[in-house]
Amino acid sequence: MQLFTQYNFAIYPYDINHAIRQPRLTVNKEQSMFKIIFFLMNSLDGSRLLNLVNSKWGGAICAIVLGVLLSCALAPFEIWPTAILAYAFMMMLLSVAKSKKKVFFTTLLFYASYATVSLTWLNFVMEGFGELPAVLSNFVIVVFSFLYIALPYAVLNTVAFYLSKGKTAVFLICFMPVAFILSDFFTGWFLTGFPWLYPGYSCVDGPLKNFAPLVGVRGISALIYIMSGAIALTALRRFLFLPIAAVILLLGIFLEGVSFVTPLKAVDVTMVQGNIEQQVRNDGSRTNEVVATYWDLTKDKIRKDRLIIWPESALPFALEYGTSLVEELNNAFKEKDSALITGILSTPDAGIHAYNSIIALGETSDVLSITPYNKRELVPFGEIVPFADLLRPLGSIFVIPNSSFSYGDKVQEPIKVKGLEFTPAICYEAIFPETVKAMDSDKTNAIVMLSNDSWFGPTKAPVQHLNIARMRSLELQKPMLRDTNSGITAYIDEFGKIQKVMPTDVASSIDFTFTPVLGQTLYSKIGDYGLLGIIVLLILFGIYGNVRKPDELKEQMNKLIRP
Repeated sequence: MQLFTQYNFAIYPYDINHAIRQPRLTVNKEQSMFKIIFFLMNSLDGSRLLNLVNSKWGGAICAIVLGVLLSCALAPFEIWPTAILAYAFMMMLLSVAKSKKKVFFTTLLFYASYATVSLTWLNFVMEGFGELPAVLSNFVIVVFSFLYIALPYAVLNTVAFYLSKGKTAVFLICFMPVAFILSDFFTGWFLTGFPWLYPGYSCVDGPLKNFAPLVGVRGISALIYIMSGAIALTALRRFLFLPIAAVILLLGIFLEGVSFVTPLKAVDVTMVQGNIEQQVRNDGSRTNEVVATYWDLTKDKIRKDRLIIWPESALPFALEYGTSLVEELNNAFKEKDSALITGILSTPDAGIHAYNSIIALGETSDVLSITPYNKRELVPFGEIVPFADLLRPLGSIFVIPNSSFSYGDKVQEPIKVKGLEFTPAICYEAIFPETVKAMDSDKTNAIVMLSNDSWFGPTKAPVQHLNIARMRSLELQKPMLRDTNSGITAYIDEFGKIQKVMPTDVASSIDFTFTPVLGQTLYSKIGDYGLLGIIVLLILFGIYGNVRKPDELKEQMNKLIRP
C-alpha cells in the first residue's frame, strides 16, 4: 500500500555536514599469537631488559611500543592476549624503576600511546564534521590522550609506587592494579566520562569474558592487571606468583557457558538498516524521503507478532511535530498485530528541551500518550557542549550544529512491547556499563540498542563500538538487538556471540528469531561491589606485604631462584 502522503514538519534543527564513507577494512585474528607470546616469555626475562630500560631513552621507547602493542588487543586486530602481554612487560619496566619520576613518565607514555593509536578514528569525526585541519585534529587527539586518558593513570600509579616502599611484589600485583582500577573509574566519570578504552573490552572472545556476569568489564580489566603483575614477577624469576595468573585463566575457562538467565519463547524480528546519508537525514525538506526508505524496506515484513526495529533517529523529526505521520505508522503496525521500535526526536515542552529518543508503535491508539525513552548519556561536543556558556563565545569550533540536546532522566521505564521488556540504549550510552545496567532487572528480557555509526566513517570505531556492545550483553546476559543506520547491525545473544549480522553500508534488512530471557546476573544485582571486594583484598595484601618482616628462609630461596 502507499503509506504517507507528503507531510510538512516542524523539524528540530539537526544539521551536520556529511563525510564521504569508504569500505571498511577487516583484519583476521592471528591465532599464532599464543605461540609468539610463549616464545617471548620463554626467551626474555626482566634481567635482559635492564640495559635497555636503564638507557637514556630506552624506557620511554619501550613504554611507547608497549602502548601500541596494547592497542592491538582492541578492534580491528582483536588479539586479546596482547593486553596481558603489554601490561606484563610494562610492569617489568616499572619493576626496575628507582624514582617516582620514572614511574610517572613511563606510565604516562604507555597509556598516551595506547590511547593515541586506538583513537585515530577521531580524525574522521573532527575533520569530516568539525572541519578541522588534519594537523590540528591529530594534535587534539594527542593532547586528549595525554591529559585526559593517560594523566590519571600516571598520577595514581606514582602514588602506588610510593606506597609500595620499594617492594616489587607489592607494587606490581597489589597497588599498581588498584591504581589502574581507580583510574578506570575516573576516566569513566570525569567530565561526563569516556570509558572506551578499558582493556577488558579486548576479551569479548577470550576466556576472561566469562567473568563479565560476575564483575563487569572493569572487573575483567582488574583481572588483566593482576594476571599481568603475576606474569611480570614470574619473568623476574618470582615463580611462586605464576599460579595466580593460571588460576584466573583456568577459572575463566571453567565459567564458560554458566548461565544466570532462563530462555523464553522465541520472537520473530526484522531489523532495518536504511543507510541514509547524514546530509539527507538532516535535511528537513527530505524527511519524507527518509521515512519512505525505511517504509519500503519494511512494508513486506510486517506480520502478526513480528517485531520491527529501526535505528537511531530513523524518524528525523520531533514526535510532537510529526504526529500525523507517527499515527499513520502506528496504525499500519497495529492493523497487522505487529510492532515497531524506532529512534525519533522529542520536544515535549515546546522546544525548551530536545531529546534523542526511542518509541514503540503498534500497541496504542493514542501516540501522544507514548512516553519516549530519552537518551541519558550525551556525546560531548556532539550532542552537547560542556560549559557551553563559556565555550560557545570563543569561536565557531564550539558552535556545533545539533549540540543542544538535553539529558534524559536517570530513572526511566524500559521499552514494553509484545509482552516483553527491553533495556534501551542509544549509541554512545553503550560505552557506560553502569548506565545500561541501571535499567536492567530480573523482569527485562533483552537490550535494544539503536545507533548511527555513520559518524565514525570507514574507521575501526564501528567494530570497537560493536565489541563494547557485546560486553554489555555479557555483563547482563541479555540478548541485544543492535540496529544502526549504516552498520554494524547485529543480533547478539546473551553470551555476547554475534548470531546475525548485516553487511555495512547497504540499505537492507535481516530477519531472524531471537530468544528473550528472564533472570539477572550477579553483576546486574550488585554492580561494582564485586570489584570493590577485589580492591579491598589487593589493598589488604599490599599492606600485609609492606609490614611483613623478612623471612630468612624465603630470602634464601629467592636467592636460589633469582639471578
